[in-house]
Amino acid sequence: MFFRVMDETPRYGPEELADRAGVSRRTVRYYVQRGLLPAPLGVGRGAHYTEEHLARLLRIRELADAGVPLEEMGDQLDGREPARAEPAPLAQSAWTRVTLSEDVELHVRGRRLSDAQLRTLCQLVKRTIGGTE
Repeated sequence: MFFRVMDETPRYGPEELADRAGVSRRTVRYYVQRGLLPAPLGVGRGAHYTEEHLARLLRIRELADAGVPLEEMGDQLDGREPARAEPAPLAQSAWTRVTLSEDVELHVRGRRLSDAQLRTLCQLVKRTIGGTE
């Protein structure tokens, strides 16, 4: 007599995986395309996802919700330190943020001010709020 041992490992179709993770099927396919999520096991109608796929997809969602760029997610998911790019020159920054005191920050959009003008502005604001220069 032959007994067939059933594999009790949960298997998810694309729709169920997406539902369980709270994303769309399109999002699942996108993450697979980007290499963040492994492709499903099997082929055709037999293709399925596992608990490992679900756990990784949930982690991707956490990272996305935390604002981690897609370019860094793969490194974080695989436990690698993200490659650090050289900081962009100040002139290329959309916003310049300067901490003037523990409770005061100055935010300047674009680079309409030269570095000397920005330093002067910071000194004037610090004098006005009673901070040190």
